[in-house]
Amino acid sequence: MAANGRNGLYTCAIRPSGIWGPGDQTMFKLLIKELLNGSFKALVGDGKARLDNSYVHNLIHGKLLAASQLSKSGNASGQAYFINDGDPINMMEFSRPLVEQLGYPYPKKRISYKLIKMVISAWEKLHQWFKVSEPPQSTLALERIGINNFFSIDKARRDLGYEPLYTTESGMKEAMPYYKELHQKMKEGTA
Repeated sequence: MAANGRNGLYTCAIRPSGIWGPGDQTMFKLLIKELLNGSFKALVGDGKARLDNSYVHNLIHGKLLAASQLSKSGNASGQAYFINDGDPINMMEFSRPLVEQLGYPYPKKRISYKLIKMVISAWEKLHQWFKVSEPPQSTLALERIGINNFFSIDKARRDLGYEPLYTTESGMKEAMPYYKELHQKMKEGTA
């Protein structure tokens, strides 16, 4: 952003949230690993915390709109935009269709976010200090489940004309074949 307007270069910042969809190697890979090793046994938190996600095609669409507005008189120059699906959702509920489509039972038990964060935090220290095995999740990953973390896309709508091309539901439907293939590869040990 500091380079905006220098030597004819116009810049903006795009701030996506958890990027997911075809090609994803992070967002749902950990969940698939937990499903395969049988450690996805409980829902974390009370289910009220919501977060943003950025379906890859929505993110690309937002980037292209922003790029078209990068000029001396363009709306995007020197600005920052949140680009996401415009549908804050609880991470556990967000993952539910994937869990069920892959043929696993969706957990009914809940565990306190504060309790599991305390346990994982201590486990991370033990791993760091004494080289015990890594915890199944990081405290950072737990934050995506247990605390609100969502941002308005209204500025992108106003300045760029951004509207998500995919809803969470339509994106999940389109991405499901990819996630099923990733699941199979992980199961076979080839991913």
